[in-house]
Amino acid sequence: MSVAQSHATPALVALAPPPEKRPSLLRQILSPAPNEFESIPRIAFERPIWEWKSLFGHNFVVSDPAGVKRVLLDNVANYPKTQMETEMLGAIVGEGLLVSQGEKWKSHRRLMSPSFDFRSILSYAPAMVAAAEGFTDAWSQRNDGAPVDIAEEMTNLTLRVISNTMFSADGEILGELVDSSLRRMGEAIDFNVLDIIPVIGPPRMKRKMARIHANFLTMDATMQKLVQARGSVEGRPPHDLLDRLIAARDGETGTRLTNDEVRDEVVIIFLAGHDTTALALTYTWYLLSQHPAVESKLHAELARVLAGRAPTHDDLANLPYTKMVIEEAMRLYPPAPGLSNRAVLEDDEVAGVKIPKGAQVAVIPWVIHRHRLLWDNPETFDPERFSPERSQGRHRFAYLPFGGGPRVCIGMALAMAEAQLILATIAQRFRLGLVPGQKIVLQHRITMRPRDGIKMTLEPRAG
Repeated sequence: MSVAQSHATPALVALAPPPEKRPSLLRQILSPAPNEFESIPRIAFERPIWEWKSLFGHNFVVSDPAGVKRVLLDNVANYPKTQMETEMLGAIVGEGLLVSQGEKWKSHRRLMSPSFDFRSILSYAPAMVAAAEGFTDAWSQRNDGAPVDIAEEMTNLTLRVISNTMFSADGEILGELVDSSLRRMGEAIDFNVLDIIPVIGPPRMKRKMARIHANFLTMDATMQKLVQARGSVEGRPPHDLLDRLIAARDGETGTRLTNDEVRDEVVIIFLAGHDTTALALTYTWYLLSQHPAVESKLHAELARVLAGRAPTHDDLANLPYTKMVIEEAMRLYPPAPGLSNRAVLEDDEVAGVKIPKGAQVAVIPWVIHRHRLLWDNPETFDPERFSPERSQGRHRFAYLPFGGGPRVCIGMALAMAEAQLILATIAQRFRLGLVPGQKIVLQHRITMRPRDGIKMTLEPRAG
């Protein structure tokens, strides 16, 4: 029995038993849920593939890992993103890695990969730790005992990290602009079932897309000025990611990114590199506050390996439980819980089920990570399920916090290193306690955020 299982499991937000059936169409229209994934019926968590039909077509939710692999990797050309999803993401991130297809995607991936390789991550690590230490120093100066919104705190921290490590002198300007634009965007993309109803849907979508574009106008103008101000980086080594994006040349085609393409990739880096990491840490602190035995084991590992000093990247290999805690937090609360809706171009067979042309296929980490056929006691917070012994034999596509297939998140290793270093730095100096009586509501807006934040108290740790 693991540490987590040896204690009574508290009631955690969004871990109530799923409903027996989907809400009616009328209820979805009149009272849309902040987190639609909590409305997915029980059957989806029990069957390898959940098939259902509606007024809007034939739908499949694929949770069987081998089936997910077929959709995302083996036969990925048959399952492009739907037009609605492409248009929505395109309004936010332009034609960057999240949206581009074919040769353009391959070229951009090659251009950006060096900025996320092992050597780059090593170079970013000291700044990550320094930013976390700066936050703990600021927390130590607080004397009022007032709670903090840990979601807001982690957002500000990861924003500082990515601004300083990747955009140097221009980081503060870029960080504030992108963050404010993304926040306004989150308020604008309250998509619901009305958006896909014929006649009603198209004009609603057009208005929402216009609002999203408007949210980014100031940021786009500033971005163009910064890129132009950098000028040519020929003849000097690039000193940050923005320089590398401007200077990068595809070794196979010789092409370079246009100013607009640089903008698109920067927005994606901020969205994927700071928002999702902040959310992973937010839910980690929340879960630790509700599982003191897990928290104690984490503290013991940090004390044994670090003995109070700041962590380095070399320490991560000796902090396996720290990593397991984060991995389990992302299983229960994947920052990007709805990976993708895919159109079906041609008839196919997935996990023994016939998938007809014209249908839609969804791969939903929220469902996969809580699926009864894939996980024991899936509603339980149990970091030890990611130990080498218990991970052995687990299918690669049973756990998708960073997606899967050729489009797996380019910053996966960077995000994990950042989350581990921040957790190790802060947990040595503070315990975080959940403020009682607050109602935590999860809201899905591309990522999964606590709608009203999560209020926590800061308790300095002795030594």
